[in-house]
Amino acid sequence: MDDILVLPSDQRAAAALIGALDPPYRVASVEGIEDLEARLQVSEPQACILDIFDPPPPIPLTSLGSLRRNHPTVALVIAAEFTGREMDLYHLGRLSVDGVIRLENRPHARDIRAVVDRAIAASLATRVIQEGDLDLPPLGQKAMRWAIEHAEHAPQVSDLAAAMAMSTRSFMREMKAAGLGSPRDLLLWGRLIRASHLLERPAETVESVAFRLGYSSGGALGKALNRHVGCSPTELLDQGGVAWTLGVFGRTLEGGRTPAGGRTPPGGKKKPPRQ
Repeated sequence: MDDILVLPSDQRAAAALIGALDPPYRVASVEGIEDLEARLQVSEPQACILDIFDPPPPIPLTSLGSLRRNHPTVALVIAAEFTGREMDLYHLGRLSVDGVIRLENRPHARDIRAVVDRAIAASLATRVIQEGDLDLPPLGQKAMRWAIEHAEHAPQVSDLAAAMAMSTRSFMREMKAAGLGSPRDLLLWGRLIRASHLLERPAETVESVAFRLGYSSGGALGKALNRHVGCSPTELLDQGGVAWTLGVFGRTLEGGRTPAGGRTPPGGKKKPPRQ
């Protein structure tokens, strides 16, 4: 399965985007909006990157809105030239696209990756809230989403509280009243969920994921997964990756203890090892 589908304006733009993203992502080009929609019906990638202006004919905002509604957990990134079209950035914001790459600025590969990484983190947060089967009140959903999206920045409780427009003391009090436990634990799980997602990429290693998320080493990340998720990074992939981690997190929300390695989270089935 491809991680990213790209619908660029021309071959030069396609080469720049694919060169910046593959690896760590698996990237494929599509020929037009119809081809993109057909591919999405078969298998959803992590992200779609498209130029809505230059492919003949330009993609209407109504079609973009349909993509957003029909595939809410796929990150939607627009890569286009916006010179003379700045008002369109406002309309894209109203459609809640996950990222914009302004090609007229000739972005560096690292800048392209940064936009796409942020977009995929946002779509992962949406997936967790919508499909994670977590019994979270509105405050918990908002805080969990923020914790996942900002896991790479080693956020503190005060950062999370500020994002919720509260003082640290008020936020901790509201979290306790909502039965959500410690904000520090929520940040921890945001980090573990993000780590589980990154580990699913073939091009990533335990060490590279640990570095991205602020762990001192791959061993430190492995210890965190063993302690809180109940398995090593390798075992995590065999048992379902993000889905497994979400199952364990759901159990902690219900007041149960974290299972030891190899146990099946409630409501989940242990997957057989990869061949």
